[in-house]
Amino acid sequence: MKTLVLVSTALIAGAGAAMAGGYSQPVVEAAPVAAPAPVVVPAANWTGFYAGAQVGYNNMEGDFSDDRGGSLGVQAGYKYDLGKYVVGGEVDYSALDANTYDNMGHIKALAGVKNGQWLYYGTLGGAYYDADDNSDWAPSISAGVDYMYNDNWVVGGEVSYADTDDFDGTDQDFNNTTVALKASYKF
Repeated sequence: MKTLVLVSTALIAGAGAAMAGGYSQPVVEAAPVAAPAPVVVPAANWTGFYAGAQVGYNNMEGDFSDDRGGSLGVQAGYKYDLGKYVVGGEVDYSALDANTYDNMGHIKALAGVKNGQWLYYGTLGGAYYDADDNSDWAPSISAGVDYMYNDNWVVGGEVSYADTDDFDGTDQDFNNTTVALKASYKF
């Protein structure tokens, strides 16, 4: 019996010492969580031929008369993407809803800076005006912004200004400001 009491006492003492620190759950290290990859939006590539349509509003002021009206036309061109910068050329033609002028067209060189899918540009060129029995060229300048919706479709807006001097030898001057919305398909 003494043996049983001694063994029991040893077991109780040993169990008490084992439990002295209390029970603590084992620490399991969690697997490292990988950060999500950053979303990279590919830069738009503006290189290529394009063609499209435009609708605008014209404000013509000068010796002939002050004339305002809408315009509806087409444009075509080529842009070359140089990385951050874009260069190119464009021609357009528009029929005018105006009293004095029948139609107009532009030939212009384009240069711009791209920012993702946006292109901010300016142009220099010439504007051709057909007014009743007279027609003539005038220097023109414009500023615009284009947005590349996808690889093929581009939408944008442009403000153009042209100033004539001695229109078709008539000793008449006028200037025209056009605000246009454009949509193009890039090939």
